[in-house]
Amino acid sequence: MRVVPENYSMGIISIGSPCGNPINVYDLERTLCDILRGNGSDIQIVTAAMKRYTASKEKDIHKLMKYAEQLRVKSKVLRYMEVLL
Repeated sequence: MRVVPENYSMGIISIGSPCGNPINVYDLERTLCDILRGNGSDIQIVTAAMKRYTASKEKDIHKLMKYAEQLRVKSKVLRYMEVLL
């Protein structure tokens, strides 16, 4: 899987490592989109991840859909969201 240069920085956040050092990671919405972009994703893992996301109080559906559109996985995200919400 390749990352288009303009999409590389989308969704990067900084969190603290267990030792307290700052590290850059992708946010939850970007990670879900990346999982759906892969061809070999296990449907059970994806379903479990999407269920946990929809149950989370910190979910941001608007951001997820924006990322999904930009990363070209909107139809896949919509299929999960229709069932889970």
